[in-house]
Amino acid sequence: MLIALVFSGIVLAAASTSAAGAALEGTETEIISEYGNQFYPVITEDYIVWQDEREDNFDIYMYDLESGRTEVPVFSGSRDEIDPAVSGTHLVVADDRRKNFDIYLYDLESGKETQITTDSKDQTEPAIWENTIVWTDRRNQHLDIYMYDLGSGTETRMTTNTDDQTQPDVGENIIVWTDTRNGNDDIYMYDISTGKESPVVTDTADQSKPAVDGDYIVWEDRRNGNLDIYMYEISTGREIAVSTHSSSQKDPAISEGRIVWTDSRGDGTNIYIYDISSETLKTVSTASAYQSNPDIDGNKIVWQDKRSGSTDIYLFTAEEPAGGEAAGGETPESESEAKESPLGSFIAATSVTMAYFIAAGRKKKN
Repeated sequence: MLIALVFSGIVLAAASTSAAGAALEGTETEIISEYGNQFYPVITEDYIVWQDEREDNFDIYMYDLESGRTEVPVFSGSRDEIDPAVSGTHLVVADDRRKNFDIYLYDLESGKETQITTDSKDQTEPAIWENTIVWTDRRNQHLDIYMYDLGSGTETRMTTNTDDQTQPDVGENIIVWTDTRNGNDDIYMYDISTGKESPVVTDTADQSKPAVDGDYIVWEDRRNGNLDIYMYEISTGREIAVSTHSSSQKDPAISEGRIVWTDSRGDGTNIYIYDISSETLKTVSTASAYQSNPDIDGNKIVWQDKRSGSTDIYLFTAEEPAGGEAAGGETPESESEAKESPLGSFIAATSVTMAYFIAAGRKKKN
């Protein structure tokens, strides 16, 4: 239940600090526990890919869930390969084999490798959705977002502001990124179908690490003093606080209406999940006190885990389908449906000194 006080047009939302939700039902599997550390896992369909330092530099490894074979190196040269991202059978990485970072594409089925960028400055932080690749690019002396269309073979500069734009992600028609043009980190978006750039959130505190899937953009947000998880619904322009616990929540990822993140409300950090449709919060795994950097695809969640001393990769396969059958968890910790992002409107009473309203629960998003 939400109680909001309205003072001369300003909406103040009450936030609870509820404890952990119920445990998500499913199966946890250790994917890799090799010598050295494995970082930043990503998952798509039956492929898990991560950044690996077992050879004293950063390489990219892959695990095929369908065949059940052990991990295999995908990029394993003497130079560093970092920042893996996947979509379908496509893997993109930043590779410094030419002594600067370029973006490379690798087909996980055919094994075909393609160099996407050739500029002498660094290109890093790639993201991919089907045939669209985006990345952070330094060729203009500051950091911009670029896009490459695999179908047409066309490269396009997406941002021209002279401040830095970083941490891009891409969905079906939407590119999102972290933007410093207002003097702090904000979230901006670009609609590929309309060619329109718009701010998602421009709060004076920092917002960073956006992720997009379908109708939703999620990010980590520092407006309450520590890192929280916020969400933006593209079709309605609503901004919603997903998790505002007094401890930190960071590293959000989203797939099919489910958001996962790293949460420090317990002993160390664990992985949490929120189902947008059923409005429930659950724990994915608390078996280790050092879990972070989750990714999600459908009912599969991966993360890096330090329970054995080094950082390894774990997988959780949920029994519950997304979208309505995750009952038994907690409802969201706070909500500010009355406050919308700069793309929407700010709904507040302007003719009264003080009023209150009570809203029981969230409206369905789907």
